[in-house]
Amino acid sequence: MKTLVLRGEISQMGDAFMATVEKLPLFSRGDTPLEAENRLVHDFRNWVQACEEKGNLEQELEDVGYAGVDDETEIHLIFSDDEEG
Repeated sequence: MKTLVLRGEISQMGDAFMATVEKLPLFSRGDTPLEAENRLVHDFRNWVQACEEKGNLEQELEDVGYAGVDDETEIHLIFSDDEEG
């Protein structure tokens, strides 16, 4: 089984925090980093489910540079405290 690891990032914007997923059109806002992260995880799951229902998840991911994803690919969204890019 293949695995695709997507990296979530959190940044502070004024008094709030913004969570994003690299290369994907997803973002969530929260009053704390954890709240932003939890909201993004929820939104990510909904996005994946909606894409699967439409039958275009593989194409959506390929369009942003993640080629080779298929029904057997396990997708992980991770958040890290490292400052490495």
